[in-house]
Amino acid sequence: MIIEHSLAFIVISPITAALIIRLMFKNKYYDAIRTTVTFLGLLIPVIFLLLASPGDVIVYEMGGWERPFGISLILDGLSRTMALITGVVTLAVYVYYSDLLEQDPTADDYHFLYLFMTAGLYGVFLTGDLVNRFIFFEISILTTYVLLTFIGTKESLRASFRYFMLGSIASLMFLTGIGLTYFFTGYLDFGYLSGAVEQLSLHIRNIIFVFFLVAVGVKLAIIPFHTWLADAYVHAPTTMTAILGGITVKIGGYILLKLYDIGFGTPHIRYMVMILGILTALFAAVISLKYTDLKRILAWLTISHMGVIALMFSIWTPESLSAGLLYFINHSFYIVLLFLVVGSFGYIYGTHDIRKLPLMKTNIVLSSTMIIGLLALMGLPPLNGFYSRWYLLEVIDSPVIYSVVILTSILTSASVFRIFRLSKVDGVKSDKELSEGMMSSLIVLAGLCSFGGLTTSIYLENVVRPGVLSIFDTAPSFDLMGVELTALYSLHGVIFLLTLPLGYIFLRLFDTVKTKRPTLNQTLIEVDISDSVRYIIIILVIYLVLVNFL
Repeated sequence: MIIEHSLAFIVISPITAALIIRLMFKNKYYDAIRTTVTFLGLLIPVIFLLLASPGDVIVYEMGGWERPFGISLILDGLSRTMALITGVVTLAVYVYYSDLLEQDPTADDYHFLYLFMTAGLYGVFLTGDLVNRFIFFEISILTTYVLLTFIGTKESLRASFRYFMLGSIASLMFLTGIGLTYFFTGYLDFGYLSGAVEQLSLHIRNIIFVFFLVAVGVKLAIIPFHTWLADAYVHAPTTMTAILGGITVKIGGYILLKLYDIGFGTPHIRYMVMILGILTALFAAVISLKYTDLKRILAWLTISHMGVIALMFSIWTPESLSAGLLYFINHSFYIVLLFLVVGSFGYIYGTHDIRKLPLMKTNIVLSSTMIIGLLALMGLPPLNGFYSRWYLLEVIDSPVIYSVVILTSILTSASVFRIFRLSKVDGVKSDKELSEGMMSSLIVLAGLCSFGGLTTSIYLENVVRPGVLSIFDTAPSFDLMGVELTALYSLHGVIFLLTLPLGYIFLRLFDTVKTKRPTLNQTLIEVDISDSVRYIIIILVIYLVLVNFL
């Protein structure tokens, strides 16, 4: 149990640590004190969250102002899960980079912005009203934008500018949706909106949601709002790539759930998002087969998996939500691991090109964690990625959606096999070594991928069930007796395992077709910033016209 006032410290701790760093005087112990203060600012929220019981629902009204008039923080099963992922990932990423920061002249700015970004992420998941969710949303966007430029290259500046511009459009659309919601309901607090939004006509709800959809789509990176993600991932510092892939991109999914929960989950809206999710899952997985840059491959696979998550959330049943949440959690751990591994290869060898990297003949920690991350991404048991996919297939009752998940799994397997096949036994030579902080973070995250698979029943009971109960009145009943073993020989488990060799077969066929047609249509894959903005505006207008005829 945690006391009510402790909830405020989850958001305040990183901010306090950032301010202490700014106010500290420089002395010979400054670097050590700065590292300690930052570490504690990131650790304290994790401790508070771990002390909370899975079924706890805590509402903290800031300044004693009652809802819906004041600012409130809410810790329930869903927000606790998202906040815990944020805490674990931000802490692991900081430890990974902490040794290198000691020689970085911009370390003070990095610590300050990183802590404020973390506070913004916590605020997005914990706040109880739309306006403050928007404010914390902006804090996370602005700090992330600056952190993306820390490499200082022309490419990183361009990528951060693209992220900032599209993020600004997303913020404008989100603010417009908030304004329309308040205009028609008179409320901004989620507890009161859930009843008020349902009283609106279907037509009004559809129009309001279109504006929210642009904001959510950009953040979740579903097609056609995905154009910022690949460049931002490739040219960003390793730490920010991991944060973007592990947490930031999932803000859109969390906000989508909350919008469905307060009354925007109408069939028309969910079908719209479902179609976008299907297109994203399949198209992005195919595009991942085009590249040899490991960061870009993982970026496109992240887009594909966000499409699967949007698809599962849009089915909108307790079963689909539970499967989507398990996928949400497990994806965060193995994708962060993989991005940190790729960053480690870049640090040692100066490249992310899989044709030049000795993936299997390098530092033993780097090789082993790389293998664990890729196998989890592909879904090989007993790693957590397998149980995420198995449970998706268990709860899906639509042949179309079942086929989409199977095809996405085949394409993901093909992409992973391609990474192994193109890597070199003897690649670029280097004398650089990983720091202790780097290796520690990689080992911990790889351990979480293994632990998450071996303790799937614990995750389902203590993380997934409370998350579902915070949205629905009932949660699915899990048969937890030996689920980690029975999943391996269940019908859906066997069907999923067949996707692994099918992925290899597809890769051989794809290579044959690619030899005859060496290029994919580039205009469908990468567009410049002006075209991205133009497409989003056109799509917004089209959606607004369509919902007027629904």
